[in-house]
Amino acid sequence: MHDTPMTQCLSTNGPLPLQGVQARGRVVGRMLEMQLEQRYRNPEDVNVEVVYTFPLPWHAVLLGLEVELNGETLSGVVKARTQARADYEDALEDGDSAVLVTVNPDRTHTLELGNLLPGETCVVRLRYVQPLQPQQGSLRLLLPTTLAPRYGDPVRDGGYEPHAVPQVDPTAEYPFDIRLDIEGELARAAIGSPSHPVTLRTLSGVSGTVVQVALGRTAWLDRDFVLVFDGIGQASHGLAAWDRLDPGLGVVMAGLTPLLPNHEALPVTLKVLVDCSGSMAGDSIQAARRALQRILQALQTGDRFSLSCFGSTVEHRSRSLWRVTPATLASGRRWVERLDADMGGTEMRLAILSTLQLGSSNARDGAGEGPAAQADVLLITDGEIEAIEDVVATARHSHQRFFVVGIGASVAEGLLRRLAETTGGSCEFVAPGEDVEPAILRLFHRMRAPKVLHARIEWPTGCTVHAEGDLPRSLFAGDDVTVLAWLRASSAEALCGPVRLYGRIAGAESEMLLAELQPHFIADEPNTLARLAAHQRYQQLRRAGADAPAVLRQQLPLLAEKYQLVTEDTSLVLIQQRAEGQQAQSMPELRPVKGMLAAGWGGHGSVEFGMDKPNYLMAPSPRLAQMRFGIDLPATPALRGSTANRAKKLRAFLDNLVDDGPMRGPAASPEDEQSVIQTPEDKPEFWTTVDDDTEGVTWTAYEGLTPAGFLEWLRLNPQIPPATFEALRQTGLPAAVVEWLEFVVGEQAPEAEVVAAFLQVMVTQHCTFVQTEASVLGRLSQPQQPVSDAVLEAVRSALASMTDTEWPQSVLNYAEVGEGG
Repeated sequence: MHDTPMTQCLSTNGPLPLQGVQARGRVVGRMLEMQLEQRYRNPEDVNVEVVYTFPLPWHAVLLGLEVELNGETLSGVVKARTQARADYEDALEDGDSAVLVTVNPDRTHTLELGNLLPGETCVVRLRYVQPLQPQQGSLRLLLPTTLAPRYGDPVRDGGYEPHAVPQVDPTAEYPFDIRLDIEGELARAAIGSPSHPVTLRTLSGVSGTVVQVALGRTAWLDRDFVLVFDGIGQASHGLAAWDRLDPGLGVVMAGLTPLLPNHEALPVTLKVLVDCSGSMAGDSIQAARRALQRILQALQTGDRFSLSCFGSTVEHRSRSLWRVTPATLASGRRWVERLDADMGGTEMRLAILSTLQLGSSNARDGAGEGPAAQADVLLITDGEIEAIEDVVATARHSHQRFFVVGIGASVAEGLLRRLAETTGGSCEFVAPGEDVEPAILRLFHRMRAPKVLHARIEWPTGCTVHAEGDLPRSLFAGDDVTVLAWLRASSAEALCGPVRLYGRIAGAESEMLLAELQPHFIADEPNTLARLAAHQRYQQLRRAGADAPAVLRQQLPLLAEKYQLVTEDTSLVLIQQRAEGQQAQSMPELRPVKGMLAAGWGGHGSVEFGMDKPNYLMAPSPRLAQMRFGIDLPATPALRGSTANRAKKLRAFLDNLVDDGPMRGPAASPEDEQSVIQTPEDKPEFWTTVDDDTEGVTWTAYEGLTPAGFLEWLRLNPQIPPATFEALRQTGLPAAVVEWLEFVVGEQAPEAEVVAAFLQVMVTQHCTFVQTEASVLGRLSQPQQPVSDAVLEAVRSALASMTDTEWPQSVLNYAEVGEGG
């Protein structure tokens, strides 16, 4: 495949400094070595400073920087962060060119290229490695290419420096190309891409078969590149090498695949939480619906579940954990079908706090017993938020596992993996159009497995452990875990002794062997294994925070600088000293690289194969304006051509956005406006909201019409008596009341008869004078469905204790009352 030629990239704002990105990678065994080539050109008549914030895979470790500028090739050096910044700024002041690469709090990276003179071109090559971890015989290799807009303030909530905040230009177009050579066991797997059309060529290499993966058509920096390997053997593997910076110290990288004994599938208690914010519109919400339907299919008798969705607010389908019955599954499917990405922003932390409370009166202190205390949270989202630290901290303190399904063409991988890893859960990703079933089956396989307790690694006999990485909080059968350790060893043979993983299965009395491997010794001239071990050690001590010994925390900057790692304490810097007379005569003008808007984000376009240009089909995206990010919209008079037309449509679309705040009672839709349905006035005797408070955060336990409010609805709408549970829900009746009718009374009678019985009982209540008058005159909605005495008596007796403003607690808490059943 030929390299993509350097072309001038344009937007409606003029020429762009970034010309495109090429990726060239090699997979050997279970290690990816990747080189990213970013090409820049200054099309202006002034010297500029280019700033580009870009993502890398979550487990990638950046190892090197090489720059070609003015016929000279230079390599970067890692220095303490403050020193690297000072060297960079001094170079710009002296008129020299310089490059600085720093890591942001969310582990994205920012490249600053200063003093690129008019007409000059620059090629930046970044090299990283990434251990690959198969899961249950499948591997997903992901290369993120763009950063989708996020909800929140990137500086205050995300910790970005102001100049590094990612920006978006919906009209920008940057070409992307990738080629991968696959060697070893993964070359024998079934390989495909759900994100891009690819071509596969089988070649003969020195070490055996090589599969070369290349793009089938033109691609752009508007979606993650995903490559999936299926049919991988579930076997542990390991590598060993000497640390070339510390004689006598060896490194072992153990990729352990736990194999658990056969066990009966355990019941699950699951709290499903779905992101319905504006960023999920289009492809993502469609994929979320598919995932939810598959989740409901995977539930079994004995399981319990709840359904919730969130955006700017959170809405719970129920206040309790439902048992799995035909009625609850049918209700869940109907709920899924109605989901849409129309709930505004992404207040994920508040939604998590509220969801954690469902079904447990003791959830406030985390000490509850029963189903809610052992519940897992299954979160479906694109993860596009800035307040990452707050969300992760909330999840960690919940003592509940988070299983996450990342949806979209450009998912915030870092947040979602942190959520899962911090809580002992796991993470799956689904690209638009990808089959969701394998991911859901893997999640349920993990959730139904017994927990592994007190896991430990036994390193080769005869070696002394100098330092070792932590095992993850949870181990799952068939999911590879990678741990590195520094070992003092007398020889390479000793370093390659057996490595064993032990653990005790919940319910068993003794520990058992879960995995075993014999490392393969390699020369490792670049010292890659030692650098990976240093990176793992650095991150381990950073996570420990104050729990780590002070002397070790103080050594973190030295550790990163010794092993040339770009971290929170260090940066990569490179200086090109220009000859006298060729130096810049003034400080450069800032030129941030505005990324492409992720395909399908917020309903903006759709991820489709076979495109020769990025797809910008417009679709509604509620509350796009709420997202706090830099979307650069050009003035429409200056627009030309098809790109200009797309931007014009986008501007008109954004200008017409309406901030649809939360409403009480049934949502107003165009159909409602054309009908004669009337809603009771917003008075305390008609509407009720019962709030709870958790950690200073108020959330709604339930809300809706009071008994008097429901009678008022019947008085206002005598011509259309509700005949279904959904029709009752649409009146504004509290969800718990409808659920009680559907799942308790509805177990013994058809839907129409249950609804009719409820209406017959309610119209005998006279809460206000006008309602009494309406009843006497026959002006309340009257059901026509025949009702048996048994069903009528069941409803009447259950509602006997209701008042004008309160529903019976036995009805609102129907699930807790029937818990013993």
